[in-house]
Amino acid sequence: MVEDGAMKDETIFLFHLRIQDGVPQFLHPLEGTLEWIERLKKSSLEGRYGAEPRIESINLFKEELQGILKKAIQRWVADRWFPERFVLAAVSFLLAYFFFSYVIRDPVPVIDEIVLSFLAGILTFRGLAKRYYAREEVTTLTRSLQEKLDHIHFKESSLIRNLETLLEEWEEVPFDALLDRWRRGEKLALNPEDVEEAQGLLLALECRFTEKKRKRFLKELEKGSIGKKQKGQARDRVYLFLYHFLLRSLS
Repeated sequence: MVEDGAMKDETIFLFHLRIQDGVPQFLHPLEGTLEWIERLKKSSLEGRYGAEPRIESINLFKEELQGILKKAIQRWVADRWFPERFVLAAVSFLLAYFFFSYVIRDPVPVIDEIVLSFLAGILTFRGLAKRYYAREEVTTLTRSLQEKLDHIHFKESSLIRNLETLLEEWEEVPFDALLDRWRRGEKLALNPEDVEEAQGLLLALECRFTEKKRKRFLKELEKGSIGKKQKGQARDRVYLFLYHFLLRSLS
């Protein structure tokens, strides 16, 4: 979408839900992967809630996100300079091998040299990673993304407030009641201004469950019976149902 001649930045939504047991649940699509580093660079982050969250819960959630970011940065550094680290580690292996082979003689040739050279290569490969973390490019990127996470603003959402009520209802009813809703082809009545948030929530739910688990649950919905693995997992069952319910509503 273009506005005023410029491309509109993507918005990544993060959601706080409080349902039956009162324990806060945070749903978000952020993962410690290379893809999300690139998305975070060019995206804005916005939080949504229904029942107002406690400040302590928000702060703990931000700490969790900082941990995810740290893992993502580590993978980004490992990928960004992998060829250089690999070549230098290989050179270290060869130098160590020739040093132990021709400078230091031992009664058991070859085996000791290979083991020690292999260790030298590993230490070089890992040691270089620490040097790269200190590069200005890495520290600047880390600082900018940390600030973005620290400044996430949560605001009330009518969509999330309505979904909290709906989720509480779904947790209390048997699976057959959810099946009835599904068979009748029910959809959420989404206001036009709620569509973007609903799409963000769909992405967050998609990241919560593997594709295999989502497909298995859909098959259970279609055949009208719940598998043994789903029994006793009311919260997951409700969130999986919400995923497919949202997917249908947005289609």
